[in-house]
Amino acid sequence: MNIRKSVLTLSVISAIGVYSGTATAEDKLWYAGISINSADLDDVNTSSTAPVAGVTRTIDLIGDSDEGFGIKFGRTVFQSSNGNKIDVEVSYSNSEHSAENIRFLGNDFLASEGRSEGSFDVDTTLIRATYQFNLGAIKPYLGFGIGQTSFDVDGRYGGSVGTAAGSQPPFANGDDDATAIQYRLGAEYSINDQFGLFLEYTATDVDDIRFSRTGGGPGGLATTTQEGDFDIDSVNFGVNFRF
Repeated sequence: MNIRKSVLTLSVISAIGVYSGTATAEDKLWYAGISINSADLDDVNTSSTAPVAGVTRTIDLIGDSDEGFGIKFGRTVFQSSNGNKIDVEVSYSNSEHSAENIRFLGNDFLASEGRSEGSFDVDTTLIRATYQFNLGAIKPYLGFGIGQTSFDVDGRYGGSVGTAAGSQPPFANGDDDATAIQYRLGAEYSINDQFGLFLEYTATDVDDIRFSRTGGGPGGLATTTQEGDFDIDSVNFGVNFRF
């Protein structure tokens, strides 16, 4: 995905709405929304950026599906004569996940066996564009967003399980910000001209996240910088308020 092209696309959509929108003064152009989310954090697969003692460390973080929340604020920037419209919005979502497994160099440390523990916190802020189809009370929509995800990891495995975070190796911790790209598919049910319920699916791709891994090895205790990508799939249910 070319990020520059994505940013340009959002800019063009905004410009079209500002200069070519057909919405009238009576239309409710602004809106805010809140949702509860069921988020599935896919495996965070990473490798060390530099080998230690000739070995490239790989560590994969496997989290559970958990609940989160989302908020958004936006404006209709274009509306056609048939009621189809384009919205541009800013959104924020958060989900916290527990470690189910930490896989180091292909070896599984399962939480269910008491061999790993930890949490992963994911915060995502996006600028999103949505095209909504007016089919009466039911309004399907497609959307695209680009922005930033903040990822915070605190994971322990092996001999460090049950101890205070970072007190002894091996453990993985740290936080980082990375580019996020999101695709959306959903539908809104209009209760009236102000309130609507929505159900949507979002897929978010996060690139180049980094954190530290500290542990032993052939050369003794060492800290490596781990780098990798991950995805978040989420089903979101919420309410919009237009004003």
